[in-house]
Amino acid sequence: MNRPNLDSLSPPEEASALEEYKNRTYDVLEDIPFWANGLGLTSGQRSQLYIHDPASGVTTPLTAPPFKVTGFTVEDGRILYTGHRFTDVQTLRHGVFIWDAASGETRCLLEQDRYLVKLFALWRDQAVLCLTDGLGYGNGENGDFYTIPLSGGEPELLLRHSHHCVGNTVATDSRLGAGETWRVCGDTLYFLSTVDRDSRIEALDLTSGEARPLTGPGSVEYLDAAADRLVYLAFRENRIGEIYTLEHGREIRLTHANDGIYDRCAVSTPQPLEVDTGGPLPVQGWVLPPVAYVPGKKYPAILTIHGGPRLSYGSVFFHEMQVLAGAGYFVLFCNPRGSEGRGNDFADIRGRFGTIDYQDIMAFLDGALARWPDIDPTRLGVGGGSYGGFMTNWIIGHTDRFQAACSQRSIANWTGMEGTADIGYYFAKGQTGASHREDRDLQWQQSPLRYADHVTTPTLFLHGEEDYRCWKLEAIQMFTALQLRGVPSRLCLFPGENHELSRSGRPRQRLRRLEEMLRWYQRYLNKQEA
Repeated sequence: MNRPNLDSLSPPEEASALEEYKNRTYDVLEDIPFWANGLGLTSGQRSQLYIHDPASGVTTPLTAPPFKVTGFTVEDGRILYTGHRFTDVQTLRHGVFIWDAASGETRCLLEQDRYLVKLFALWRDQAVLCLTDGLGYGNGENGDFYTIPLSGGEPELLLRHSHHCVGNTVATDSRLGAGETWRVCGDTLYFLSTVDRDSRIEALDLTSGEARPLTGPGSVEYLDAAADRLVYLAFRENRIGEIYTLEHGREIRLTHANDGIYDRCAVSTPQPLEVDTGGPLPVQGWVLPPVAYVPGKKYPAILTIHGGPRLSYGSVFFHEMQVLAGAGYFVLFCNPRGSEGRGNDFADIRGRFGTIDYQDIMAFLDGALARWPDIDPTRLGVGGGSYGGFMTNWIIGHTDRFQAACSQRSIANWTGMEGTADIGYYFAKGQTGASHREDRDLQWQQSPLRYADHVTTPTLFLHGEEDYRCWKLEAIQMFTALQLRGVPSRLCLFPGENHELSRSGRPRQRLRRLEEMLRWYQRYLNKQEA
């Protein structure tokens, strides 16, 4: 049975309905997605908005199922919110609505099914939106800025911004907490944007439509602004996040919460490396030397691959990489085609998974080996999570250059992913170019499982038991295929953990994950039995 709708129930009826639900003997799935990573089963559930009157103590629903609220912002007695109505399959193209406290009325500003809404904010008597129809580059397509009068009307272009995305796509496993990624202050919209390998704050003048960058290299995580004062959390100079502000255009650090870590721990500094891979742009990447690196001595190396694929690496602090560097490994990482930050064309690998992205990654490896001759080419490891797990699975099926692999929260079979993951019903088709019903051969050609019979690399699989973004079926399929071939392999499933295990999992589980990884690499790259 599904979770009951409690809106119209009296307190006794509500208690009875919840008790019945708690003691249910089975679950019912009636829509897609039927579960969500980090939430569990969600079939039949819809997020709602409520208005609470402190004086009377009365709480009144503003929306009702089957409508689902996906975001909202409040200002001056008005609520701007996004959402959509569905009964079977959830759409990604949400509507935009405004509720006014003075009149008690709700108005639809933008109908659902028209645009992908990347940002929404209130400014004076207008809604500011970042929108795209996704027709050119799919659901990941970067959007442009528009305004719509709160009285209604069509979106009016304010600023073309599709060359860079709105938001922070720079990967790190040390991002904690939460916060705002855009804020209107006066006539300025401050928002995050990923450009090349950095996440920065941009200021959009809402009166002129002109935008300018305010911050430099690194990764800004969250921001807030009031009375012309801007504060933000950022990763700078290979350090864990601290709070900063701007004074006369100069960045001022306000906190030193993590200084003690650098007094106690040795940290390696990533060295930038650009490699011409034959693509339209050189691939940007880094080499992280071992902490106690001695020039002239040979070291093993591990190539790591980010998720997404429309994410990106930067020169920011990454705990897992520092652990590997501290254990005596070179760590190589780059932003191949498919990564975010360099425009829609560069990020678009739909229907070409395992082709130009694989080409870029392997060419970057060659460039790193040429630049750093102390890397031992006979002791190479490869690993990554999510899309990085997909690519790890792909790589071991296409080359025997690596002596060990660690595939995390991966994708092995696009058809399986399409039917089981919380995003699978649209993501698999959007990335491969077809659903399994439309062209199963196209999906299979881009599935690492197809090439599992070629694998000889000892491979460790790490997966959360409750990962509904890339369900554990993906790791199980690859693990089974390797076991049947006699390839050394090990599958670790972490109870109670989801797709965020490496980033926000329980500390004990995160530690055990790293221990498994280190033991595996030690066994096969250091020529020692763990």
